[in-house]
Amino acid sequence: MPASDPLTVSLTPELRRFIEIQVATGRYQTASEVVRAGLRLLTAVDPPRHLDHAQAHMTVIQKKP
Repeated sequence: MPASDPLTVSLTPELRRFIEIQVATGRYQTASEVVRAGLRLLTAVDPPRHLDHAQAHMTVIQKKP
């Protein structure tokens, strides 16, 4: 997946260490991969509200004759 514009975030020391461990063990190649994996999980359990709205809108459109 191609990278997009960089985004700077502040992490607690614990989260930073968690990311470092994930990369060091080889599970992920980069810190960005760890963050993307975490965000994918988060969006799976708490999808963005705009997606819910879009899905509801598509349902209404599909029901029209």
